[in-house]
Amino acid sequence: MANRQCLHLFTVNQRPTGWIFLIALLVGAGIAPVFASEQEEYLRGYVDSLLDSRFPGLGLRSQVISVEGVVTLTSHTCLGPSQKRDVAYLLTKTGRVKSIQWDLSTNCDKTDDAMEQDKTETERPTQIPVDLYALPEQELFAPLLADPRQPRFSVSYLHYRSPASEFSAASVAFGEYFGLASGFFGSSGSSQIGIQGGVFALFNLEAPSSDLINADYWIGLPISYRKGPWSYVLRLYHQSSHLGDEFILGNPGINRVNLSYEDMEFIVSHEWERWRLYGGGGYILNSEPDLAPKHFQGGVEYIKARAAGRLSLIAAADIQTSEELHWRRSRSYQVGFELRSGSPRRVRLMFEHFRGHSPNGQFYREPLRYTGLGLYFGF
Repeated sequence: MANRQCLHLFTVNQRPTGWIFLIALLVGAGIAPVFASEQEEYLRGYVDSLLDSRFPGLGLRSQVISVEGVVTLTSHTCLGPSQKRDVAYLLTKTGRVKSIQWDLSTNCDKTDDAMEQDKTETERPTQIPVDLYALPEQELFAPLLADPRQPRFSVSYLHYRSPASEFSAASVAFGEYFGLASGFFGSSGSSQIGIQGGVFALFNLEAPSSDLINADYWIGLPISYRKGPWSYVLRLYHQSSHLGDEFILGNPGINRVNLSYEDMEFIVSHEWERWRLYGGGGYILNSEPDLAPKHFQGGVEYIKARAAGRLSLIAAADIQTSEELHWRRSRSYQVGFELRSGSPRRVRLMFEHFRGHSPNGQFYREPLRYTGLGLYFGF
């Protein structure tokens, strides 16, 4: 009898426990998809807002997000290799995105079937609005890495050799690009207007007080356009050049040149996965003294992202020639590594060599060679 009572009590006590387990299982099964959906919506909002702030005007949107952190991105215009590389680097560094997949809308080399599909979709009564963005962070036309007169923040230790002297020099630059407005024009690409400014200074490290030799002041108004791997810049800029006071005092017989000019230049660039080619020319609108106006520029760049851990391998060459210097070439070469974070900030350590006519304004007619190391900062 006692055993029956114990069995009865055990059975009665187990019934609520079984019902609770069943209810918990059903509730959990219902909550799991809701929780996964909330995670997906949160990640989608996070990714879209991050892309809007860092890459405005491209119309980047997350189309599909998996629970494993794989994000498929679409855009209103096709993207170039460096743009895709920067976007993927930005998102994967957050730790919330594992990998990126690209929708066909981001591809500039679409197949015939894809073109027909796009054509059919454009016949629908949908219209992509024009979006204008103030103060964009990203520059549409990437800086020319080996150009000695590219506005940037840098410091270089160089060994200078000219016909008149040979000495150790420090070359310092303070300058940057600041975007004012960026416009988006459907599938035709992106455009941007900004302002650039810079100061380029040269110091003689072997002088008793490391004399300032030359300082060039530079300000420009660039208008840039980009569609996929192609990018263009039309730039109107002013440069003036000045000798350092200590250099003038130490060289009383120096023939000072009051060099100042306004120039307009146009450069075209095309990118592949690792390579970039660019070329263009310019015309000096006004100058003192009177300079022959025509000049041309071209170059090549190579970037292997994450060649050694977080370090990217970079090599670049820039060639310039001008009518004023009878079309003699000036060549600038750089090779080194770049370290970058998840933000646009980056730093490069570059071995550099130059051979041609001096890029320092007061000495623009003087043949020059230099070799050294440079540290370059990007923001």
